[in-house]
Amino acid sequence: MIMKFLLLLLTTSLLGEVYSVNNFESDIFSRNGNKLKKVAMSLRIEGRDLKENDYKITDALNIIISSFYMEDLFTSQGKERFKTSLSKYLEKKYSVEADTIYLQKFKLSQASTDVDELIAALKAEGCCHKENSVKKAFAPISE
Repeated sequence: MIMKFLLLLLTTSLLGEVYSVNNFESDIFSRNGNKLKKVAMSLRIEGRDLKENDYKITDALNIIISSFYMEDLFTSQGKERFKTSLSKYLEKKYSVEADTIYLQKFKLSQASTDVDELIAALKAEGCCHKENSVKKAFAPISE
């Protein structure tokens, strides 16, 4: 009996891997106007080949988090959709298997700037000569 348990434990440890993402930060939009919100999170991911694909996990996090609004991530259902989306994206895009994702830390806060402030800063730097060119670039975001 002990031998079976040790064999099961050894097999499980060889197949699974734990990878931690600590203090990941990103800016996301709120549905309420063009306000940017900052999200900070720490994740624990269980799966296979995670450590050797850490850069793919970071890329996937950046892609998936930007597809959510702050209000979507505020609810428990939204957090579950985020975890499911991340897992599916990793599998489909990179063939990285994330069996389980745990949110260890999740914090939303006001970002330091909003879209209108970004546009004003770009104009002040002379990046945009036509007034509507920057607004057009941000139009899909505000719709």
